[in-house]
Amino acid sequence: MIRASRWIGLGLAVALTACGGGSDGDADVGPPAGTQQYPGGIWEGTSGSGAAQRTMVGFVDPGVDGKGGEFYFARGAAGSAGYDSLYGLLRTNVTAVQATGVTYFSVQDGKFAEGLSLRGTAASHPTTGRPATLSGNYTSPAGTAAATGSPTSFKLNYSALNNHPARADLLAGTYRGAGVFGGQWVFTISPRGVLSGRVGGCNVQGTATPRAPDSALYSVTMNLSGDEITCGAYSGSQQSGVAFLRFDDANVPNGIWMFTRNATGTSNTYVLNGLADPRQPSIPSPTPLSIAGNWAGTLRLPAGVTGDESIWGSVLPDGGFFFYTNSSFNHNALYGRLIRYHEDESFNRFVTAQDGVYFDRLLGGTGDYQGGYVGGVLVDATLESMDASGAATRLTGTYSYAGQPGGYPTGMVMQPDSKYTLPRNREPNINLIVGSYRMPGTGFGGHTTDIMVAADGSITGTTTNGCEIVGMLLGGVGSGLNLYRVEAFGYIESSLVPSNTIGCELSTGPSQSGSAAAIFDPEGRVIGLRILTAGLQVSGKRAHTVFVGDRR
Repeated sequence: MIRASRWIGLGLAVALTACGGGSDGDADVGPPAGTQQYPGGIWEGTSGSGAAQRTMVGFVDPGVDGKGGEFYFARGAAGSAGYDSLYGLLRTNVTAVQATGVTYFSVQDGKFAEGLSLRGTAASHPTTGRPATLSGNYTSPAGTAAATGSPTSFKLNYSALNNHPARADLLAGTYRGAGVFGGQWVFTISPRGVLSGRVGGCNVQGTATPRAPDSALYSVTMNLSGDEITCGAYSGSQQSGVAFLRFDDANVPNGIWMFTRNATGTSNTYVLNGLADPRQPSIPSPTPLSIAGNWAGTLRLPAGVTGDESIWGSVLPDGGFFFYTNSSFNHNALYGRLIRYHEDESFNRFVTAQDGVYFDRLLGGTGDYQGGYVGGVLVDATLESMDASGAATRLTGTYSYAGQPGGYPTGMVMQPDSKYTLPRNREPNINLIVGSYRMPGTGFGGHTTDIMVAADGSITGTTTNGCEIVGMLLGGVGSGLNLYRVEAFGYIESSLVPSNTIGCELSTGPSQSGSAAAIFDPEGRVIGLRILTAGLQVSGKRAHTVFVGDRR
């Protein structure tokens, strides 16, 4: 959900998960004497009474002394319109809770009411001493669709989500959802806290990291970019805020809530409620085969179909894969995510859940990078054999999609690619591949591409058709694997566009992510670099990159 807003202080998170709780009416709540309360944490409950009762969830920052700070409560709006927002600065004096100058945002009509007050009482559990309840009322948001003319009561319980301290390994994964206003969104968060994806029509790059050892919250930053049509005034703005995870009965993360506000640029707020993509199942040892690595092989085309017969590519430990074919001008590409669905003593089988993507350079006769994409591709591949390290030494399978030439699946047989085998006694390290690389313009679209990898992993470069390249290469994805994560990879229109070109066709494309691998000679020296990335905008526009360059 995207909405214009004016926030105070830092962004705060809420978990929109209903729980029980009643209401004591609109009576004023006094400040009884007792033990000092410390309300920091996530809260869940209800607001209002009778037919007007709604789910209410929120978060209170403990502040420097634990007695309270910034708070954010979300209240379900009428007609399933989403959640209204109530935020400001909250403090406790023993058990009395008070906030003045509170801001209310009504999602139904997009209006704000300011200067509200909130009063209530905080109580702790009599046995554990932990926070237990927070109840009270707040004044009516006059001038909005949520106005009631009288104070509205609320009763909140300390959420069980506070029992899940934030950890980077829990947060790592892909999350996606849809907002009432913002349209679809998707984020991938790496184990190192790099966030990339899209929200609404904007590309997003940023960070998401644990906030504190004893907190369930994650600190979030987001940088928004995009063209005037898809991202509009939000392009170039920065967001900051917090997020926290939801969990299933087995305590596996299955969703996320993220709340950010603008730090720079046009005022706006993102409230994102997303589901987590299925986590890759842990693979038991020692029998399973590892598919992660770099592969090369041949295609078995259906009868009567001609085309490329060689195929190369990479598979990451989380199942992300990218394969491509070569030609004199361009390439076809196949990418997605593999998940294991069967294994026995001698093999594992992987399959994409009908969501692979195939790029046909000849589809529609265009052969460009803006068209030619087909979704819903099914990949069914079996791993065979196993070396001493437990890695598979043969991959056989098929891929198929609606309208496929020949009407039958295309077969493939692949083996580990020796050019990308990590030399003995070497571990993946960015220092191995720091340097400059060039892919000549005789293939892959006809544009010469130069890329440089710096010691901090930053990727820069240029193409002969007027593109500047930016991106980030992260550390190795696993011991013994010649694979690196690539995030925030994209193209920018250069200010030095040659007069004989049409400019950078990919400058309006989505931010891309994927993998990289070094190319070694027989003596173990790095002689080249391969980068395979892809991206998708909420509008459905796709883009991808195949860079195979020689070291200069």
